[in-house]
Amino acid sequence: MADVILDTNIIIDYLSATREQHVEAVNVLEQLLESDVYEPVILAAGIKDAYYILCRHFGGKREELVRERLDAFRQVVSVAELTCDVIERAFISNEPDLEDGIVRATAELRGAAAIITRDRGAYESSSVPSMTAKEFLQRMV
Repeated sequence: MADVILDTNIIIDYLSATREQHVEAVNVLEQLLESDVYEPVILAAGIKDAYYILCRHFGGKREELVRERLDAFRQVVSVAELTCDVIERAFISNEPDLEDGIVRATAELRGAAAIITRDRGAYESSSVPSMTAKEFLQRMV
């Protein structure tokens, strides 16, 4: 199966029903989980980032819920480790944001089929194509 890397913003969209792109994130994850061709992959670092952002979003009042939902989410997708190779490649990449460099490095080192993101400006120089959830679903069919 070919890896499809889910950017942190897709994880957050999926886990937060109030986000504008929630439905698209749910649709893409459902299709990926049903696919015999693609494997949804998140970064271990993305779990930490999503936890931090969601706890801030809910004002820390729902930390236990955020933890439970992230734990359930990570159990249905593959989790890519943050390795020294990934970090080294991220630091030398031309991505202006280190987090994006880590996503890109993970995708390239794993030979991923795509990076699904809402950040249109990121990953333009990556050898792995990036696209929105909606674009990926259109190409997947």
